[in-house]
Order: sequence, then structure tokens, then C-alpha cells
Amino acid sequence: MVKKYILRILVLNVFMLLTACQASSPQVSFPTMTFKHLPTIKLRVVDIQLVSNFERNADMPHVAHRFPISPEKALIQWATDRIRALGGKNTARLTITQADAQEIKLKLDKNFTGIFKNQQSDRYITNVKAQLEILDEHGRRKAIVTAQAEQSITVAESTSLADRRKIWYNLVEKLITRFNLSMQENINSNLQYYLL
Repeated sequence: MVKKYILRILVLNVFMLLTACQASSPQVSFPTMTFKHLPTIKLRVVDIQLVSNFERNADMPHVAHRFPISPEKALIQWATDRIRALGGKNTARLTITQADAQEIKLKLDKNFTGIFKNQQSDRYITNVKAQLEILDEHGRRKAIVTAQAEQSITVAESTSLADRRKIWYNLVEKLITRFNLSMQENINSNLQYYLL
């Protein structure tokens, strides 16, 4: 009799545990990443072209496709929000040459004491690189500036997917903030003639 009672309790506990493991975490929605709060970069150009010129990769360790917003999409949003064409004969072309996010597995303490630690298990490294060219009406380059940025963070092994997605979103936002500072400085230094 006691054995049947204990067996029922064990079966019930196992069932509840499996049910809890299968419960999906709620999808978190993220605000649109925008850079409209920053002053516009007004260029003496008639047109602005946006080009992504790099090899995308969805194989590990590349994980940009899992992010709420990828570094590439954030950089395109930056260009859309910040760069303005205010007339002239020239064309501005922003070419994205690198926009990646990688997941690097970190070494964990496999000793007995490691069981009791919430260890940093993954490092996420993001990077972007782009060049802004001014082209004349014949497509000849008249000026060019480049900028790049890198941002990384480590994440504990117990971090849920929902929390990781928030971390990834913030990571990309910090990445583009760094890129913005670098590109703005280079534009101010090297494209003065084309600024309004």
C-alpha cells in the first residue's frame, strides 16, 4: 500500500517536472531600434545608396539571425535615420562590409565545486564595419570614410532565452552607438566639403 502511494507521488512529480520543462517562455517584443533622436547628417548629394556587401553566415558560431535585430539591420536603420540627401550632383553610398554576431562557448569548471556555480558559459561578440563614399555623376569616387565597432558580453549558463534576447538587443544597440561615434568623427574630419 505504501509502495503504491510513493509510486503515485513519484509519477506525479515526474509528470509535473516534464510539463514545466515543456512550457514555453513568453515572446518578448522589442521596440524598433531607431536613431532619429540623433542629429541628421546632411550631405550635398542627390541620392543615398545602401549596400550590404559581406557574406552572411548562419552556421555556428554565427548567431546574428537569432538576435531580435541583427547588426546589419541596425546599421541600415542607422543610415536611414541619420543620413539625408539635400541636393547636388553627387551620390552617397554606404557599403556595409561586416555585420556579424558570434557565440563563443567558454570553458566551464567541471569539478565538483563547479556544480554549485552559475558560470559564464557564452561570450557574444558583435562587430560592424562600413564605408561611406561620395561619388560623382560618373560613379567616380571623390571621398571616402570608414568606421567600425566591436562590442561583446558574457552570459551566465542559467540565463533564459528571453533574457538572452534582451541582452542581444542591448548589445547591438551599444554596438551601433560605438559605430555612430566613430563614423560621425570621421565624417566631420574628412567630408566637410560635402556637409551642409
